[in-house]
Amino acid sequence: MTDAPTLTQFAYKDEIDRIGAALPGPVLQIGSRSQVIDQQVENRKTWRDRCGAQGFVGADLEAGQNVDAVFDICWPFERIKAALLPAGHQAFGGIICSHLLEHVKDPFGAARNIAALLAPGGRVFVQSPWVQGFHAFPDDYWRISLSGLEVLFEGLETHDVFYSGGSSDAGYRIVKDGHADLSLKTRQAEAELFQVVLPRPASEKLLQSAGKRVHLSRAYMPITVINYLAEKPAG
Repeated sequence: MTDAPTLTQFAYKDEIDRIGAALPGPVLQIGSRSQVIDQQVENRKTWRDRCGAQGFVGADLEAGQNVDAVFDICWPFERIKAALLPAGHQAFGGIICSHLLEHVKDPFGAARNIAALLAPGGRVFVQSPWVQGFHAFPDDYWRISLSGLEVLFEGLETHDVFYSGGSSDAGYRIVKDGHADLSLKTRQAEAELFQVVLPRPASEKLLQSAGKRVHLSRAYMPITVINYLAEKPAG
């Protein structure tokens, strides 16, 4: 007899620290350049802080603080390997791809290159918004569901998934039999868990109180980020 799926809540920052510490090394972060927010938020941890002990390479489109290798993850694979030569690693036990895939022109090519950079048994941790307003960095192209992430990283084995929001306070995982539930029913439950459907008068009142907003819908969903952990088969 199997358990019914249950929704679990946990501290987002603690979970991110745990994931970083558990990634096998060496670890590659794609999109690592330090931003203004890294300097403004007190005690803000970087991925290098979390998993630098395993061996760490930061990569970005541009040189800068926290960048060890400069390349575009959508480049031809051999060009990426050449760009990584000075960093001392060309295969990685762990790869972090945080809030990046929505900003690349070719997410399929990026995902293929990420999978190719993973050593057998290595893991990639992806954070990608499923719901969020347009945010150019330097541009904004995609929103990707859990099903979409599994298509992008076809050939890798989904190990874990959980949801978080824009405030980075809490994480939510739907669990069945002690593991993240990856069934289609769970994905359909997103609307019940995160979407709010208001009566029209309440919707209009909310929009009026929020400043200048256009009325597109009575259903609203806050920023929703999918946190996805996948593993490359060892064989």
